[in-house]
Amino acid sequence: MTTQQSRRAFGALALTAGGLALASAPATAAPLDHDTSGDNNKAIVREAFARQNSGGSFYDILHDRVTWTVVNGRTYRSKKEFLDEGAAPILTRLKTILRMTPSNLLAARDTVVAQFTGEAIALDGRPYRNDYCWVLTFRRGLVVRAHAYLDTVAIRELMDRVNPGS
Repeated sequence: MTTQQSRRAFGALALTAGGLALASAPATAAPLDHDTSGDNNKAIVREAFARQNSGGSFYDILHDRVTWTVVNGRTYRSKKEFLDEGAAPILTRLKTILRMTPSNLLAARDTVVAQFTGEAIALDGRPYRNDYCWVLTFRRGLVVRAHAYLDTVAIRELMDRVNPGS
């Protein structure tokens, strides 16, 4: 299996796992009233992707006390900590905006699972590409918890090859 096939397989697995976590309650459970919060949260995520791709920031939808966990990596305990120590080391190595192209969005109640590709040109003129799957938990229109699945090899390659001061 090639690295690219491995990345795609991981993304599909993460999305499937997220989808299973969002599966409806068993048939024996009492019926729920129609809950539109999943649709509302999905719309918030779509708007955040559009804002990011227009030069703004996806991360405007994060609560100040968000808990952001990079799976098989680190957990950040605030928006500031995540932006300064999680996102900035990547974004400061990019010449262009990180264009986020969603391929799947699943929503149920307070959770949205977003599978997407991030692409940009790094400061060294070479492309940066990563496949992501984020499981986002909302409270009152803001993300309060995130589990981020991503290709850490692609991140490491970017970090090793590009000096953010160049």
